[in-house]
Amino acid sequence: MNAIEFDALPEQRSIHLPEEVPDGVRLRVVLLWEQPGAKEDDLKTLFASTTEGLTDEDLGRPSDLGRDLQWDI
Repeated sequence: MNAIEFDALPEQRSIHLPEEVPDGVRLRVVLLWEQPGAKEDDLKTLFASTTEGLTDEDLGRPSDLGRDLQWDI
């Protein structure tokens, strides 16, 4: 999976994708925006709002298929 980040202001409720995005590939789009009046330096508010609108499936973590760790305690 590849990811790019770009800043855009929506025009007539649409956002134009950058030219780097090839035709015919399936996209998964996550929109992040600041609430009006939010302070840019209020990190707690910004972090808390990053999951708004996402489902439990979106936030699920994949199973760890790596090596089994054993702790000798």
